Amino acid sequence: MTEHDTYYNTTRPQPPRKKLGGVCSKLANRLDMPTWLVRLITVLLALKAPVLVVMAYFIAWIVLSERT
Repeated sequence: MTEHDTYYNTTRPQPPRKKLGGVCSKLANRLDMPTWLVRLITVLLALKAPVLVVMAYFIAWIVLSERT
């Protein structure tokens, strides 16, 4: 791998890692956090307040949607 290849790989946009709408992945990118941590926090919060998490997830899905 050349120096040019390394630079190119770090500057091009990464493909989305979607599971269910890609909300956790997009939120992790915005907050500069690991995706697994955002997903873990979402699951733990869903155990405490499932209705609130589902509503917030749906709203985030709309707000964070890709505009094409």
